Amino acid sequence: MRNPWLELPNESPYVLAIDRESIARFSVRTAGEHRLNVGTIPEPFIGSPEVAKVILLNLNPGDAPEDEANHRDPVFRRALISNLRHESQEYPFYPLNPEFAGTGCAKWWNKCLRALFDLGGLHRSDVAQRICVIEWFPYHSRKFKGLPGGRPCASQSYSFEIAKRELESGKLVVGMRAKRRWNDVSPAFAVVPYLRNPQCCCISPGNTDGDLFTRIVETLR
Repeated sequence: MRNPWLELPNESPYVLAIDRESIARFSVRTAGEHRLNVGTIPEPFIGSPEVAKVILLNLNPGDAPEDEANHRDPVFRRALISNLRHESQEYPFYPLNPEFAGTGCAKWWNKCLRALFDLGGLHRSDVAQRICVIEWFPYHSRKFKGLPGGRPCASQSYSFEIAKRELESGKLVVGMRAKRRWNDVSPAFAVVPYLRNPQCCCISPGNTDGDLFTRIVETLR
């Protein structure tokens, strides 16, 4: 399947042509914290799925107050666009790039992954090469309410195909949020282990069952 994100507009609103109808329908019915921010660049995935050893399944990218300003920064913007195009980067999982430590994206992900560094002894540069997150929905919002009738945007098919391919390849796939939604994508996702508390999203011993945290650390090492 061709990468639809190659067609992302160069300026706001950052909405793919194939998604415009769905996003317009969504926007009419939502407001406040559920409003989609199409003034920021979508993040349907972060990291290199081809190179990554651990694949995380999430719901959708958040919307921090500083995101729009961050996305206007030329260096950070270039990392976002390169990621959408699957271009090589020193830090494929760019939230772990020290240069972007002040961005909302980096703050959120460093909090979620902190135990991998503090307890697992992993280096951020190594994890940035070996981890990838795939979002169920690509556009930013503070909270996600869902599309009217549960109908996904057309661009989601691309992310779903990546996720299914990586699961079929035998990689370690770990669910963070949206278990029901991912199971609706394919019955194959029913075998995926999930974090205990999807509201927390921290990958830590206390938020994983059994030896999952150890498996994640050893896979990333």
